[in-house]
Amino acid sequence: MARRFQFNLQALLRYREIMEDEKRRAYLEAKRLIDVEKVRQQDLNRQRDQVQDEILHALEDSVSVQAVMASYATVGKIDAALAESRKRVTALEAEVEKRRLAMIGARQETRMMETLKDRRREEFIQEEDKVEQSLIDELSIQARGRRIREENEAAELAEQEGHRAGFSTDAYSGDAFSDDAYPGDEAGGGGFVEDLEG
Repeated sequence: MARRFQFNLQALLRYREIMEDEKRRAYLEAKRLIDVEKVRQQDLNRQRDQVQDEILHALEDSVSVQAVMASYATVGKIDAALAESRKRVTALEAEVEKRRLAMIGARQETRMMETLKDRRREEFIQEEDKVEQSLIDELSIQARGRRIREENEAAELAEQEGHRAGFSTDAYSGDAFSDDAYPGDEAGGGGFVEDLEG
């Protein structure tokens, strides 16, 4: 059964991924707060424009000085709120940049671990390929050796069968009972009787 790749620093990689996600969310939250302040500034500017228009109309209509002064006081409060909002935006912009750099740093650390993991995985695959190829080579050698043994055994068996066939042919051929088997008896067996008589 093939082994599965396991990254021994997976826990550290997971931690860095979590930290990167937290840095990203903190960055996005700071940007969101800036957007909120800018929307508030737009609303304050509309209020200021509206009050200034009321002051102009009041002057044209000879409204009481108290009413005009109250409107000017409202404009002053709006201006103060706008100034405070601009300060918050400036501080938030600095915080956004700080969090952006932190997010980039966290991403770089995560990327380093991901690169290491990819490299380790590639090394693992290469090692597994070597093991697999070694096994294939070993099986091939065994198969080739088995085939050679079978061929040799078949050749030996064929040779033995050939010897048996040759022996059987010689044993039952006419040559086994020819005149040459009994030298001295050219007429066919007389030599043997003469030898006995002699």
